[in-house]
Amino acid sequence: MGRELTAARERLNQQRDRARKGIWIETIGVVALMLVAYAVPTFLTDRFLRLEWIFRAILLGSFVFAVARIVRRRLMTSLDVHLSDEEMALAVERKSPELEQVLISSLQFDGDLGVETRSIESQAMKAAVVSSVRDRLQSIPFARAIDAGRVRKFALGIFTMFVFFIGWAGMDPESLGIWASRNVFLTNTDWPRYTILTFVDGSDEVRLPQGDALTVRVDVVGPRPDQMFMDYAFADGETGSEPMSLTGENEFTWTIDAVLNDVTLSVQGGDSLPVEMAVKIVERPRVDGLAVHVTLPEYMEREPYDVPPTEGELRLPRGAKLSLKANSQKLLTSAFLLFGNDEKVVMALGEDQKSFTGEFYPKESGLLIIDVIDSDSLGAGTPPKLLLRVGEDKTPTIDIRLRGIGSSITTQARIPGKLQVRDDFGIREIVATMRATREENRDRGPNDTPLLPEPWADAEPIFDQQLVPSSLKYEAEANVDLKTWNTIRTPNSPDNPIQPGMLFSLRYAAKDNFGPGDPHEGFSETMTFRVVTNDKLIEELRRRQVEQRTELQAIADQEASATLELIETVNPGDAGDQAKLARARFKAMARRQQAMGRRVRFVSEAYQRILWEYENNRLIEPTKVRQMEALISDPLEVLAKEDFPATARLVDRFLRTSDESLRAEAINGYREISVRLAIILKEMEQAENRDALIEELRNVINLENEAIRDVRTRLNDLEDSLFNSAKKKKPTKPSDSALPKNKKTEQPEKPKKPK
Repeated sequence: MGRELTAARERLNQQRDRARKGIWIETIGVVALMLVAYAVPTFLTDRFLRLEWIFRAILLGSFVFAVARIVRRRLMTSLDVHLSDEEMALAVERKSPELEQVLISSLQFDGDLGVETRSIESQAMKAAVVSSVRDRLQSIPFARAIDAGRVRKFALGIFTMFVFFIGWAGMDPESLGIWASRNVFLTNTDWPRYTILTFVDGSDEVRLPQGDALTVRVDVVGPRPDQMFMDYAFADGETGSEPMSLTGENEFTWTIDAVLNDVTLSVQGGDSLPVEMAVKIVERPRVDGLAVHVTLPEYMEREPYDVPPTEGELRLPRGAKLSLKANSQKLLTSAFLLFGNDEKVVMALGEDQKSFTGEFYPKESGLLIIDVIDSDSLGAGTPPKLLLRVGEDKTPTIDIRLRGIGSSITTQARIPGKLQVRDDFGIREIVATMRATREENRDRGPNDTPLLPEPWADAEPIFDQQLVPSSLKYEAEANVDLKTWNTIRTPNSPDNPIQPGMLFSLRYAAKDNFGPGDPHEGFSETMTFRVVTNDKLIEELRRRQVEQRTELQAIADQEASATLELIETVNPGDAGDQAKLARARFKAMARRQQAMGRRVRFVSEAYQRILWEYENNRLIEPTKVRQMEALISDPLEVLAKEDFPATARLVDRFLRTSDESLRAEAINGYREISVRLAIILKEMEQAENRDALIEELRNVINLENEAIRDVRTRLNDLEDSLFNSAKKKKPTKPSDSALPKNKKTEQPEKPKKPK
């Protein structure tokens, strides 16, 4: 016995399994619905509020805690309950009241049959009940023991959860993944932004030279915020925030005039994440040690040369070549030459990536810039520049400054001067030409031919410096001597080609080394001199000497008057109410003393020029000129430069201090000047007397020479007349024997040389 209801028990066991499955389905269904309930609010909240990690962790923890409680209460606790056959039978009978507890009774009776008991129940009756249940076993609704509707409801919850997430994944898998990553796995994956900010140049790091201005441009993709802010943090600790300016439809700009330290910039606006830019201060590359080597065309016959580093402008002929080399303190990526508006010549970098070389053939004038790009993509702050002047070779320029010669010269004069010749690309030859003509051709007759057959002749100049071929600049003392042509030393000799009354013209010329064509020739200003007799020039120079002596005498008289005024003028310290007037007088004295010093200097220079004219026209010996300079010109120069300014300063100090010792010192200086002026005036007067004596002696000598020439002319005329008359008296030619032997032709007695 006990096995009569085996089939019933199997059916109850099946229901027990179904019950356990139902518990699982119910638990999973609840969890699935809770997951949906967790996903929807967390998605909406996190999407719009972008919750921080801690808040998302709290929400997830709360969800896990609720799920754990449900699993424990609905699953773990339910599964721990043991469901016996009797309990399962009761569950069936509760759903099928019509059984009237026959099922549970049969199960109990089936267990009691075959067991010795003292129960009053009849064994036969129990067996009959068990037998009746066994016979109607198929009609008992065991399935009603499980609430299938409830199971289906929770199964629907599971299905709803799958539909929800599958639908979400189908419509927007990206948001599902981000939600799961952020709210399930608690990562910091960011939600997509409606507004996206990007730097226009696309770089989040900028290397900027110190002191340069910085302009940050930010492009907005998506809805444009009304305002954007730039947050900055400098390396020295300075921080701040400034609004950015809207400079385009979707572009914001922020500018700082000069960046001196490293700075981190952060831009934020709208719902976009802040974008950051790191600004690093770096040094710009420098172009150091620039060497420019110029190779000129071959026809110029000049050696290549280096351009001085300080040169800013360079003149070049067409066909010249520039060779450049330099280096930088930073590693370079490229080096190049910029010329004009669009010409660029790439230069070769050295192995060290710091040096570079290149060549350039300029064809026209323009600005040449030497620039580099370093590893930070920065160019030189101040790239070297050369202004190239490329053009045709110009004519040489000549400047001659005469020294110690006037507009009138003698026939034995020498014409000195300071010569300066310049050319843009090189001097090859310097010459001087001259010509002498009658003044305005007044004395020119039918048989009066020009003195010199050519309009211009070689003047045979003498230079104290030798010309170096192809020099750009030449300076020398040039000298043209009329004795080169007037070889007869007698003044005003008619046998000399250059005579008084003529105009002597002189000019200098220079040729350059231009090669493709004829050399260019430049000329100085033509200098014209009137050739006069020695007497006339001496007379003119004496007149000028007298003028300078008269001027110096006037200065000496004024100095004497100034001395008296300095002595008699009251001391400003003792003048009382007249102190201001006294100071004004002393101030005027100081200014007058300085003015007289300048006048003395002018007299010294003018007198020096007179002495040089004496010397250059060979009217006075050079040694005598040096003596006169030492006695007249040089002392006047010392007075003008030293004594007059010194006494003026003493007077000025006296009017400011009222110290009588300064007045006494100034008076002594005035008197000393007067004494020295008197000595110089005496020397000037003696020089004029000596010149007059020399002039008289020369006049006597000239008269003597003229008398000698007159006597010689008369003798020649007398000889010619006697010889012609003798021919007329002899009709036939006498024989030699007719002439008296040892009889000589009488000659007229030559007159004696007049004294």
